[in-house]
Amino acid sequence: MAKTRRRKRRTHVDADAGGGSKGKDADAPRTFVFTRGRMADAVKDLSEDLRKVMEPHTARNLKESKSNKLKDFVQVSGPLGISHFLMLSSSDASKYFKICRTPRGPTLTFKIHSFSLSNEVAATQKNPRNPAKAFLSPPLVILNNFGDEAHQKLATITFQNMFPPINVRKVKLSTCQRAVLVDYDAKTKRFQFRHYSINAAPVGANKKLKKLLQSRNAPDLGDMQDVSEFFDKRVGDASDSEGSDDESRRVHLTQDFNRVAHADSTSKIILNEIGPRMELELVKVEEGMCDGRVLYHAYVKKTAEEVKTLEQKKVEREKLRKRRRVEQEANVKRKAREKEIKADAERARQGKSKKKSSAVDEFGNVRDVEGEAEDDAKWAAAFEREEKEWQEGDVYDERSGKTKRKRHGD
Repeated sequence: MAKTRRRKRRTHVDADAGGGSKGKDADAPRTFVFTRGRMADAVKDLSEDLRKVMEPHTARNLKESKSNKLKDFVQVSGPLGISHFLMLSSSDASKYFKICRTPRGPTLTFKIHSFSLSNEVAATQKNPRNPAKAFLSPPLVILNNFGDEAHQKLATITFQNMFPPINVRKVKLSTCQRAVLVDYDAKTKRFQFRHYSINAAPVGANKKLKKLLQSRNAPDLGDMQDVSEFFDKRVGDASDSEGSDDESRRVHLTQDFNRVAHADSTSKIILNEIGPRMELELVKVEEGMCDGRVLYHAYVKKTAEEVKTLEQKKVEREKLRKRRRVEQEANVKRKAREKEIKADAERARQGKSKKKSSAVDEFGNVRDVEGEAEDDAKWAAAFEREEKEWQEGDVYDERSGKTKRKRHGD
């Protein structure tokens, strides 16, 4: 029996495969999360957890190798609309976390004093909650206790711009499934990074009833005499914030949040930590992309004169580099021309025709064939005239094309 052609029935458009960047998330910040350095394997698992935090606007399947340079990621960041680089590195002394704004910086370098992976956080919980649908929308970002100093303000702007902004009037509550908390401790001068999942449950409802409504499976009532025993039985499935039921955690929902928390109802907010968690210290702020002028350093302080001297030295090094590059390009062109002239002379000695020059030189620039031909003709005519003038003292007359014998008085 002959095979029939498959009839197309798919009507949706995959946002990741087609014009996902042309829709409502076109202006959303996008990130690359990768590791760098010779000891990058020590923070490989942490980079995978950070990619989960930055979903869905991140390259979750990004493959990096030891041969990749930073400029390789910068070159592809423009066409893909990447706005931030999150780089993790490790050394013998400590581990570091860098946030770079593409393509010209600034770069914030954090020292990681301690961290815990997502699976380690889940191992400490009795009933960890990590729904897959929560990663279909970006998390909410919450910044707490940030100071008024210049580097603190820059850190505030950087953390805010890593995540898409929220329009309070148009946002759907059902998309607010996760939250990223960054808290600054002024005494220790360290940042606490936390990642939570958000859930809502009706106030005053029985825990067993809530669990029954949230689950799609029927409960096991085989060892019970009456259905009331199912609701009277005590359970210990409280979350990180479910133990307290104060008024500050109660909210009035204006939209449907999930299957049990509906609009025009009073519910309480439940937070479950997903991970990872990190304890960070801002040690350096650079003006460029992992280079440039140092705007802030936690351990090294320089005077205004030292900063001015360093900037002057940098300008001089840049001038010297440009001058050497120009000289090198000129030397390469001169050597190529000399090599071509020697090759043509060797072919002429062997009675062969000159090699035809290509339309593009070794640098990829288009040759001026007509101008080069005119210059070659002028040099050939001058060389022929000089040769004929020195032949036995004769003078070559250009008008007649003949040679005249020199007189002794000339």
